[in-house]
Amino acid sequence: MTRARRTIAGVCAAFAVAAPVVVAAPAGAADEMTADGTLLGGATYALHKPSDWNGDLVVLPGRPDLDTPSVDWLTDAGYGVIGYDLSDDWDLLQDRDNASAAYRAFGEAAGVAPDSAVVAGRSQGGLTTRIIVDAQPDWLDGALPMCGGGAGNISTWNYKLDTAFALRELVDPSSTMQIVGIHDAGAELAAMTDLVDMTGSSTEGRARAALAAALAKIPAVDPASGEPLADLDARIDRYLEHLPFAMGSHVRVGYERTVGGVFSWNDDVDYADELRASGRWSEVAGAYRAAGLDLRDDLETLARAERISADPEAVGFVERTSTFTGELDVPVLSLHTTGDGAGSTQDDDAYAETVRAAGDRAMLRQLTVSADGHCTFTAAEEAVAVSALFERIRSGRWSSMAPARLEVRADELRQAASAELGDVRFLQRAPHGAPARMWDIRDWGTYTG
Repeated sequence: MTRARRTIAGVCAAFAVAAPVVVAAPAGAADEMTADGTLLGGATYALHKPSDWNGDLVVLPGRPDLDTPSVDWLTDAGYGVIGYDLSDDWDLLQDRDNASAAYRAFGEAAGVAPDSAVVAGRSQGGLTTRIIVDAQPDWLDGALPMCGGGAGNISTWNYKLDTAFALRELVDPSSTMQIVGIHDAGAELAAMTDLVDMTGSSTEGRARAALAAALAKIPAVDPASGEPLADLDARIDRYLEHLPFAMGSHVRVGYERTVGGVFSWNDDVDYADELRASGRWSEVAGAYRAAGLDLRDDLETLARAERISADPEAVGFVERTSTFTGELDVPVLSLHTTGDGAGSTQDDDAYAETVRAAGDRAMLRQLTVSADGHCTFTAAEEAVAVSALFERIRSGRWSSMAPARLEVRADELRQAASAELGDVRFLQRAPHGAPARMWDIRDWGTYTG
């Protein structure tokens, strides 16, 4: 690598790894190997080197259990795999560094370093994958982040705060939901559940759910087809189902412990401007009219509400460790579903904008799957993505990512596979703009409290 590195927190350092426990291969498969052990922080891992190993390795953050259809396809296709567990409280530096520890553990167990290695993580593992890319470890040849973290943790958790804040202030200002500075996780989750239940129990609350969902661009797609829902009531039903995941209190409480304080804020947010920027003003205004409410009255209520401030030191730590520079030294191919309530496809748009600003857009491709839910990819969709990424590594050029071409690739992989991989549901998606409150390296150090 010749580029001067401006990384999140430097290149992953070397750490000691517990010796793997190797399971003997069955007779007739002398080169096959399975093993398990522990990495940094006691994170467990499991690895499998197939008997016909092709020399390539897939590191799987968040998948210590290798008994999945996707992993079965990988090993049947000749890839070595090692999956490891992630931290409970979002210790993302440990999760990042364990990728390098896992790479070394596989090499030590196999007795030889892989020819090429990629990281492929989902959800927290997808965020971890992007963080690993930004850290630029020397062993990394490519990355497949799936459904996680493209906007970075400042943007993600600020728009989650906005959704929770609007819901609390407009539906039940007496709610005990703290939103930030959470000390009692159980009480916070109970308060959040009560608030969501109250929101869905009245026409007025449902209208306000549409406003809260707009601030985080929560999607609403048909659970069967993954296509956007046209009916407003049906859309609001989906918003209500997604709200607990979209607010993320169950994760924030641990992450605040890890980073040492409150890292999200809304000191200077104009929620009328944010609603306009969401592209959903007409939808929300229609819901308010149907409920007999005045949207501008509620926006004025939000404007007058006491705001939330963050600890600049905690903000700085999150900036440096889990927002992005956009500098790509290896090819990155991402996967995202249209109906992901934890983070919309606009997160991928934010990542693309950061990468474009860094001058590395040619290193990035992004695939969208027409499906409801968080990380609801089929084995075929993951197999197509892995295959396309390794082809890019070998050839130095991206192949076509058109949905029709990906369907052809999926057919070829299914014909060669011994297991059922399922369908593929790729679609051509036009960018919809960055998520609310985008934040990357260009913003570092600008929040002062």
